[in-house]
Amino acid sequence: MTAYESISIFIGILALLMSFGSLIVALLADVFNRLGYMERKGSGFGKIISGYEFQINYSEGKRPTFRSDRYQFTVVMPNLNYSVPQDVPQDKLDVKILNLIRKDNKISTEKMAIALGVSSKTIKRHIKEMDNVCYVGRGFSGYWEITDKE
Repeated sequence: MTAYESISIFIGILALLMSFGSLIVALLADVFNRLGYMERKGSGFGKIISGYEFQINYSEGKRPTFRSDRYQFTVVMPNLNYSVPQDVPQDKLDVKILNLIRKDNKISTEKMAIALGVSSKTIKRHIKEMDNVCYVGRGFSGYWEITDKE
């Protein structure tokens, strides 16, 4: 077989594949799904929405939207922290954290962050620096404990 014949066969196979492109893509997607390498078409919508609804600042007005046309697919995910105040002075933050813990010793660092208008990482950093605050237990069953310093 000459190089010309090989190229002709290759171009013929390529043209055939292109004419059945969407069918082949669907078949390949099914094979990859059965092998566990990818999810079914459309299965990620529910995961995106449920993951977003789980967030603390979520409201129905901030629900993700999905758009598509012939050329692209777009997911619009509104910023859940857009209207959360960010102007809490850091020197009084420890006192405010202690007050929140005294009100509800099962409060999460995420809820403290929202109430005080800072990130949960900031809350965790401040609590780590406080010698009189510790978390007893694990996860949702645990609670905060404040020890009085003398």
